[in-house]
Amino acid sequence: MPQFPIGSEAAGIQTRHVTATSIQLTFLGHAGMRIDGEDLSMVMDCWLSDRGAFQGSWYQFPSNSHLDQARVLDVDFATLSHEHLDHMDADVLTRLPSRTTLLVHRYPSPNLRNRLRRIGARNVVELDAWEKFHLNERGDWVCFIPEQSPMCSDSAVLVHAGGASFLHCNDARLTVGQMRRAAIECGGELDIVAVQMSGASWHPICYEYPDSEKERISGEKRAGKFEAVGRLIKLASPKVAIPFAGPMCFLDPTLREHNRWLTEPNGIFPDQSQAAQYLAKKAPRVDVATWMPGDTYDVLSGVHRRDPHWRDFSYGDISEYLHAYGSARESQIAKTYNDHPAPGPELADQFVEHFHRLGEISPYFRERIDMTVRFDVTGAVEGRWDVDIRPEGVSVDLGGGSRDCQYRFTLDSRWLAPVIKGDIGWEDLFLSLRFKAWRDPDIYNDYLVGLLKHAEPHALDAIERYEVNRASDERLVVQGADGAYEISRYCPHAGEDLAIGGVVLEGNVLRCLGHNLEFDLKTGTCLNARCNPLLTRRTLAHAEQDGAREQPHLVGF
Repeated sequence: MPQFPIGSEAAGIQTRHVTATSIQLTFLGHAGMRIDGEDLSMVMDCWLSDRGAFQGSWYQFPSNSHLDQARVLDVDFATLSHEHLDHMDADVLTRLPSRTTLLVHRYPSPNLRNRLRRIGARNVVELDAWEKFHLNERGDWVCFIPEQSPMCSDSAVLVHAGGASFLHCNDARLTVGQMRRAAIECGGELDIVAVQMSGASWHPICYEYPDSEKERISGEKRAGKFEAVGRLIKLASPKVAIPFAGPMCFLDPTLREHNRWLTEPNGIFPDQSQAAQYLAKKAPRVDVATWMPGDTYDVLSGVHRRDPHWRDFSYGDISEYLHAYGSARESQIAKTYNDHPAPGPELADQFVEHFHRLGEISPYFRERIDMTVRFDVTGAVEGRWDVDIRPEGVSVDLGGGSRDCQYRFTLDSRWLAPVIKGDIGWEDLFLSLRFKAWRDPDIYNDYLVGLLKHAEPHALDAIERYEVNRASDERLVVQGADGAYEISRYCPHAGEDLAIGGVVLEGNVLRCLGHNLEFDLKTGTCLNARCNPLLTRRTLAHAEQDGAREQPHLVGF
């Protein structure tokens, strides 16, 4: 295991003469890529800052600090998939040359473009889904492929250049149909697909569960993520698959306990080597590789040049590496705290105003939240603040007088203040893992998280339209413990194709691998989240075999 490179000489990109018949990919760490071709230079979702992300809680793992950033960023184009701060690095975007065109997807919400405007990003071009942007006179192009449900504001980026194709999935959960269309757009086959397998969930590790329960849930979510991506890669069958876009690591001493979740067997943030081993078994006809920051790959020739910086690195025992890495980032960690000073007592009134504003945005979301959420605030400003979100409106009790709350968040006012003041979003805070959570009943409310995450009328209206208007007339038959059931093909949560992303568990439970929501096949009820029911009924043939001549039980049909 090498010592962490403190002040080591920065490495440049391995360059060569790039012909018109291929492209060279350089892995920049996390989800970052650089593409070089004849008349083409581009960086994608590049995270290079040594300040970490999400209030200084995440750091690149392994570190990519040895890269020569000036050379990396000397490009004509850059792509940005979404607003998460491990992709939207302000230190990168504000250092791009004046000639660089920044390409982003046009989301229903203005949140991404507003953030870009605030940091001073230049030359921003928004593209609709599947809209091809031509990069040069040779016919090279790029397009964005957003997730189906607007509840998830993320996009994959598809590049076709030099006769080669590269699908950069970022954090997006694409369907098999989207993957197959991407291949068709590129002439029938995808050369390289980079997929995220580590996740970034704060559930269950931030919840007030016993350790044994955290391990059980983490193991299930890890297995579900692996299975979903494995099925996707097996069916899409690209030439090469690369696990990337995670995991992060935690260097702040108050968060280092979360590094345990990078390790097997129940680590919810598996590293690239763990993900690659699984994919190689799940999709044996696909070449699965592990790349390190600084590695280059010629797509058409298949030549992989490894960055010698990683000659002695191993994912096997990372404790020494993380210790040295943390020591190298002590000044940045201290600066994070200096940049987040203790707020004053005005935070309480700002909190009330914030939630009154949120409460006015979407009756559709209020109706589906319908609960009291408690915030136990600690630090310089303390309080028990109850937010009652009901179909008729929102009220806030700074005295914490509710006898019945269904969600509770415990957090330091230092980290809450930037959210309430509008400097960052709620999801930035949640992804920081700088909080504790509890809920009773233990049912996920996607609408509560969605309201906080988007907090913007255009985004919430788009979600409502998607959920109200989506088609539900396609069916498939699955085998339950007591016979066959006919169900809606697409998950009522985010539209996952259950023919690909659904598994039947014991007890007549169907699990959607897209987000691990579980549904009772008999009733269609979602068992672990607030969600519309799955359309389901026992097949007529099965009912007749049971001697039941009456109309089969229908839910939602």
